[in-house]
Amino acid sequence: MNATAAIGALAALLVGAVVASAQPGFQPPPDLFQTPSGNVQCLLGRGTLRCTVLEHDYPTPPAAAACRPPWNGQLALGRQGQAQLPCTAALVRDDDAFVLGYGARWLGPGITCESDESGLKCTNAAGHGFRASRSTLELF
Repeated sequence: MNATAAIGALAALLVGAVVASAQPGFQPPPDLFQTPSGNVQCLLGRGTLRCTVLEHDYPTPPAAAACRPPWNGQLALGRQGQAQLPCTAALVRDDDAFVLGYGARWLGPGITCESDESGLKCTNAAGHGFRASRSTLELF
């Protein structure tokens, strides 16, 4: 190998090392996030994902009709079990929260959420969850 080839090979190794070191490391998902519209905002705490649909066009679901004061768009999903519609939970709202862009996925412990133009879909390890948007609320 001549000197020019050796210098070229060394330069390629150094550039490769710099590029490799510039790769981001693993980062856990943020505990607080929102959809791009800001209408659905979620917070993970103590193994439960709590979300608020700030504005919705659908009627209050029957499971939340008895809430006093009236149901305010709250959803809760744990690692197991069905999604819940809490009556008394505080609103999740932080307009500076991380934005989960359309097509993006949030992976929390035992819960996965996917954002798309039709809303936010969150599912737990047992396959239960919800799809929520301004126009739709589906529990499954």
